[in-house]
Amino acid sequence: MQDKIVVDIGRYAMKRKGDIQPFQLFVQNTFPDKDNYVVIVAIFKVSENDGIELSKIDIENGNKNTFLKYGYRKGSSRGGDITITTKVSETFDKKLNTLKINQITFFIAFAQKRGYKDESAILSALKQFLDDEVSFNSLQKQLQQAYEGLNKDDKKATTFTIRFDFEDGSEKYVGDLKTFQDILLTSGTEDKSEKYNVKSQGYNNRCSICLEEKPVLYGFASPFKYFTVDKPGMVSGFFKQENTWKNYPICSDCSLPFELGRDYISQNLQGYFYGRPFYMIPKLLLGGDEKLLGNLLKRLNDLYQEMSVAKAQKIERSEDKIMELVAQEEDFFSLNLMFFEEDSKTKAIKIKLLLEEVVPSRFRKLFVEVPKIINQHPLYDKAITVKKEKKDLNFNFGILKGFFDDDFLSLVQKVFDGKPISREVVFSKFMEVIRANYNKSQTSDDFVEPLAWTVLKAHLALRYLQHLNLIHYQNYTYMDTFEQTKTKNNSGFNHSKFTDFVHQNPDFFDSEIKVGVFGLGILVKYTMSKQYRELGSTPFEKKLKGFDLSLNDLCRVYVEAKEKLTQYDMSNAYPELREQVLPKLILNKHNPDNVSKNELSLYFVAGLEWAGQFKGQSENED
Repeated sequence: MQDKIVVDIGRYAMKRKGDIQPFQLFVQNTFPDKDNYVVIVAIFKVSENDGIELSKIDIENGNKNTFLKYGYRKGSSRGGDITITTKVSETFDKKLNTLKINQITFFIAFAQKRGYKDESAILSALKQFLDDEVSFNSLQKQLQQAYEGLNKDDKKATTFTIRFDFEDGSEKYVGDLKTFQDILLTSGTEDKSEKYNVKSQGYNNRCSICLEEKPVLYGFASPFKYFTVDKPGMVSGFFKQENTWKNYPICSDCSLPFELGRDYISQNLQGYFYGRPFYMIPKLLLGGDEKLLGNLLKRLNDLYQEMSVAKAQKIERSEDKIMELVAQEEDFFSLNLMFFEEDSKTKAIKIKLLLEEVVPSRFRKLFVEVPKIINQHPLYDKAITVKKEKKDLNFNFGILKGFFDDDFLSLVQKVFDGKPISREVVFSKFMEVIRANYNKSQTSDDFVEPLAWTVLKAHLALRYLQHLNLIHYQNYTYMDTFEQTKTKNNSGFNHSKFTDFVHQNPDFFDSEIKVGVFGLGILVKYTMSKQYRELGSTPFEKKLKGFDLSLNDLCRVYVEAKEKLTQYDMSNAYPELREQVLPKLILNKHNPDNVSKNELSLYFVAGLEWAGQFKGQSENED
């Protein structure tokens, strides 16, 4: 990632903050990706004679406008966070014990060293409260009850803090106490060169960000932990921890705006794209115009607000919303999209994908223009049912994720970069999901997406990739060789609908063999429908090998379907359909187009699931 951009954003953030106190620069929002989250507050009443007592447990609304007063800053998994304020998950046992055993003594000693007598007395009274077993257990029980009373979503984003209420009516949160203000300031500056009981600091060398020679350089100043150095085995090249500054030197002039830039991005420009967290980092195409950068950041922040509204209102395709909004902008900037994973303990970031310098016009093509073209296909009209309501199937990246879940980011990179994608990989992913859904439908009573929907989504995804020229398809002209004079109105198969459908889908039917396999799927569906009317079941389905079909398998299936129809006195049924199947399978038995097994299987399942569209009246049907 281009750290210089982040530093520029940090400098913008510093000016935007105005008269903010220095310690506040190091306060972190516990849940920056949430518009609102729950803060459980233990309120202590402070009296001059009686010390402190627990007044009540309150619930407050935390957000980017209120987080400063809570004074939160991430600490270590062993020693606890930097102040009393912390995140909550499941139980309060560990959090309260860390406060009682490790943190409170340090807080008191720090207050005494700084000469904050009143605050030292309050914190000492809090320690006495925590040391009392009855008081401690009561606090823990009340906090746990408050947490258990939250709904499932709120439990995933909950913060714990304390507040002191004084006899004069004043209130002080963690961030209001000078003890914690100084602790935050000290933590935010000292850990740039001192961590793990090691000091890493260089002198009179070049900064890796501004590229200028500076008198002092820090080894632990990067707010993005691309690598960890807390254990010798994790240190690149097994160098000594004190030499970390040589690997990633950052000067004092860049360190603070670097951190503020990270905070601004995480609080204002972080999103989730189908479950994958990412940062959206802007870059002006014409360089460092500070005013223009500020206007751009404000505009992007507005777009994120619109996205949040879309999510709150549960608008369809809300995951794509920020991309669609960016697509409306002009190409005076580009965006770096950094998809990442964060280690829950070390907070080290592992970059999963970095898309660099993507301009709005590329977003426009991917999220607006091409979807608009492919969504117009009549196949998708009222094709799916949502809450008993028929709805159109429209493209979004969730369609692709449904097939490429494990390799989703790899696919996203190729789509954004315009790199070709292997046909075999695409069709193997399609069939992997289709076979899985089919197997689930045979064994599970829970809802499983109908195969017809899955095949439609595969058709939609394929057309999207083809329109972006990421998947090559051949030029093939379908020639109908069947003589119409031989057909009857009651043949049971609508030949004209079939030929029209093939002509309307030239990018789907790009070879003769695919037309034949698709027709075979229709024929087999008609055969199984007849079998079901005769037997009340479809044992013929077992011959389909779970939709893992080679060309030889398909030729065998054709013969067996023909034999089954003969058993039902339908040896001459569907002549037009058989004319579409037999020559195209027999003449292509050696597979001159090298169509893969997965591709053949998809076309067979497509015919099987869409067969009803080509149904005609038949004298042989009941």
